[in-house]
Amino acid sequence: MISLITVLLSVVSLSHIHPEDSTATEKFTLTVKIRGLAPEGQAIVSIFNSPESFLKSPIRNEYIPLGASRSAEIVIHSLSAGVYAVSVVHDKNGDGKLATGLFGIPTEHVGFSNNAKGMLGPPSFDKACFALNHSSDIEIAVAKIRP
Repeated sequence: MISLITVLLSVVSLSHIHPEDSTATEKFTLTVKIRGLAPEGQAIVSIFNSPESFLKSPIRNEYIPLGASRSAEIVIHSLSAGVYAVSVVHDKNGDGKLATGLFGIPTEHVGFSNNAKGMLGPPSFDKACFALNHSSDIEIAVAKIRP
């Protein structure tokens, strides 16, 4: 009798699990394809998950050494469902940061998810963001910022 009650209670408790709750722990893969690179230095791929952290505090940085190709690709594993924005810096001098000139204008090529562009500065998080709710590919073209 006790085992029948245990089975019934287990069935009742399992019936309260909703299928949409499974995505809360599900992890996805994001493939970032980058074009417009020169065969020198490295590409720095930064991932952001909020307007407040955008271009300040990435949740992850990935570094890609560049070869002879003008393109690169990186696969980022274990991202939760959510809203993200990606920036790419073509770090030609390999110092691990974006080189800037007068007035903070980048001297190295940059790009953003959605190939978003800004007016008199970088694009906003809203222009660069995308929803990740399944494994996806995005393409980013890097280019020199024109003042």
